[in-house]
Amino acid sequence: MKLKHFVLPDKVETEADSASDSYAKLTISPFEKGWGHTIGNALRRALLSSVQGAAITQVQIDNVMHEFTTIPDVLEDGPEIIMNLKRIRMRLWSETPKVCYLHAKGKGSYTAKDLELPPEITVANPDEHILTVTDAKRSVNIELRVDNGRGYTTAERIKKGQTAPLGTIFLDAFFSPVKKVVYQVESTRVLDRADFERVVLEIWTDGTVKPDEAFIQTVTVIKNHMAALIPAEKEPEFVAEERFDKDRERLREMLARDIDELEISNRASNCLKKGRSKRTHERISINTIGDLVQHTEKEMLDIENFGRKSLEELKKVLEGLGLTFGMDVAGLIVSKD
Repeated sequence: MKLKHFVLPDKVETEADSASDSYAKLTISPFEKGWGHTIGNALRRALLSSVQGAAITQVQIDNVMHEFTTIPDVLEDGPEIIMNLKRIRMRLWSETPKVCYLHAKGKGSYTAKDLELPPEITVANPDEHILTVTDAKRSVNIELRVDNGRGYTTAERIKKGQTAPLGTIFLDAFFSPVKKVVYQVESTRVLDRADFERVVLEIWTDGTVKPDEAFIQTVTVIKNHMAALIPAEKEPEFVAEERFDKDRERLREMLARDIDELEISNRASNCLKKGRSKRTHERISINTIGDLVQHTEKEMLDIENFGRKSLEELKKVLEGLGLTFGMDVAGLIVSKD
């Protein structure tokens, strides 16, 4: 037996004005009622736990046998240096672990930008402090191993099964590059139905992985988990939804109609077809219903001689047709060219 059609999300939009290497605001739509929270919560949990990142997992310091050792002529003690190293955020462009080094020679403060890195490693916060040498004749050499991983892994688990030189300090590693995720569910309209939902997802990362990359990783992980639960020979089919296509075609025809077919006053009709912008004085030519619904209420009130009373009149007419101002109908309007 075939299952009834299910409306699936068909677009992911990124807010371009606020997007950066460490922040993105995504809008995903449409979802059938109730599915906004189901998908939003799954994405949030997976983003925080399952995006791959890099971290320092092993440290070797000259003449230091364990992390609680005090290093002569170094301001920071062992635990403080270890904490500083844990705060360095790296990207490892390799499937195998890589090693980097700090050669601190002479008096001064040393940060992540002083690390000698292989080409496979980049650092997102090069100004992160590591240690301070207080004697001009003193040198401190540190070897760091960087691994890829997910989530949080204890030093005991990293150490298990590994053979390492004497004096190797294993670190608890927080691999996840995702720092914070917030989502909210909003109502949205699809064609003439207003009972659909959209998910607005905000993602903050440490800069080693861009938010859109983290999102794609997460969706892929969720997809692979779900696909593994479906026996290939038992995967059900869905019936093609004819009604959805018919509603789309009906709306397309409605948007193509002349605004003269709307029950509005001649004064309002003339303002729309022959009006000008109050701000720019450019001609505003609204001839079809499709032209009309693409304008926001604020844009309508910018038309000369078009007031609040005419706006309320039009809003009631559009509501009767299942339409509103500010609709995104670009994909439903047939070009006249």
